[in-house]
Amino acid sequence: MSEELPSRPSEAPVSAAERQFRKADAMARARDLPAAARAYRALLDAYPDFPQAHANLGFVLLDLRDFPGAAAQFAAALAATPDAVPERVGLAYCLQRQFRWQAAEQLYGGALALQPGQVQALLGLGTCARQQGRLDAACGWFQQALQTDPLCVDAYHLLSPLHQFAADDPVLVQAESVQPRIAALPPMKRARYWFALGKMREDAGRFDAAFAAYAEGNRVRGSLFALDEADAEGWLRRTCAAFDAALLARHPAAVAAGNRVPVFVVGMPRSGTSLIEQILASHPQVRGAGEIPDFGDVVAKYAGPPPGWPGRVPRLAPAELRRIGAEYVERVFQRAPMATHVINKTTLNYRHVGLIRMVLPGARIIHARRDPMDSCFSCYTHLFDGDNLPYTYDLGTLGRYFVRYATLMRHWHAVVPDAVLDVRYEELVGDTEGQVRRMLGYLGLPWDARCLEFHRNRRVVATASLAQVRRPIYRSSVARWRHFQAHLQPLQELVAAWR
Repeated sequence: MSEELPSRPSEAPVSAAERQFRKADAMARARDLPAAARAYRALLDAYPDFPQAHANLGFVLLDLRDFPGAAAQFAAALAATPDAVPERVGLAYCLQRQFRWQAAEQLYGGALALQPGQVQALLGLGTCARQQGRLDAACGWFQQALQTDPLCVDAYHLLSPLHQFAADDPVLVQAESVQPRIAALPPMKRARYWFALGKMREDAGRFDAAFAAYAEGNRVRGSLFALDEADAEGWLRRTCAAFDAALLARHPAAVAAGNRVPVFVVGMPRSGTSLIEQILASHPQVRGAGEIPDFGDVVAKYAGPPPGWPGRVPRLAPAELRRIGAEYVERVFQRAPMATHVINKTTLNYRHVGLIRMVLPGARIIHARRDPMDSCFSCYTHLFDGDNLPYTYDLGTLGRYFVRYATLMRHWHAVVPDAVLDVRYEELVGDTEGQVRRMLGYLGLPWDARCLEFHRNRRVVATASLAQVRRPIYRSSVARWRHFQAHLQPLQELVAAWR
């Protein structure tokens, strides 16, 4: 038998891998992200030593907000290519979103060492510093990003709430100078720029120019939504009809258990809910969980999606209602096993006061109230994360939303008058200690002076009021809307009856 020649390595697996990679990449570019994730995973099952596939899957999972999954893929890519800056920044961002600040900062710093001036790393370092309460350091990182890229609208957006701008502030001057180039940017980038410019102009006392910037930001952001106000009106009518006094009388209030008291802080956005949570979370027995989805998730498990709750919840058996309450308590106190009170600050839970009363009769509900002109105008001047508040980008829809909210709160006060404690923002900033004592009494908690030092509490705050709750009480936001009164007549007419 003749000696066999050594076979040459086949190139087919490489080309097959490349074909699969290109297919997955095309799906990602077409924004079919779930399909792209499946395709990349199938590719990596067959060819696990493919760093670029790990990296691309990481970016897809990042867009899908699967931060632990994305982190694992970036780590796998970096194991093979440790100097890859985008993957390093991607992993840092995943850790940042999981509140692992120091690990994220180390990775961002490494990215800057490899690529000085890397803008996303500068933004990441600024965000980590901001979330930990190091606001001066955060401003420094954002300013460095703007020195590197004067058109970095994310840096303007992140810096503007943290800094007071004079008319000759170099950042404001630079922001005005790049305005002709903004029109070429994608809509969300344009919206971030205009909201940031509005804040800077307002700080500088240029109120008409500030309103023009806010209005343009709202126009751009609002154009991305399609609202159905008729559906919202119908939901309000169904809710008031379903959760009537007769139904809720069958679920009387209970004395809150001293060791596990669920607390809800509800109200309009920008009405003082974050301030209330920060104050109460400074008490050693209280944990502020922020805006968490737990209540809606648990109820949906038994009653389906929220739009159908008014029709379905009143038909739930008492045993099912008890299960909802017990499961919510178990879930929320897993976040803070040592606390006696855990705060859910999802403001939209004002829609579910009756339901909360039915499933959690021992819960405590604090309703943040504020002059509607101030709360609505504050909404109008803020670009919210996500898509949950689409009505805030037009003065008319904003005013009508406020009327629906106020109508529902009036209904809850009528049918369950003992279910909610109202706390007015103006009274909270005018008599802080008195209002804090009132809230602690309602929660069954002893006085603790640390509640007055809330701005020293370094807990993570992930809402729009992050910068404000790091400062002592201030009153400058009361009647802020009056600087813009000439532009706000449509809103003023809508909410006049509720002031």
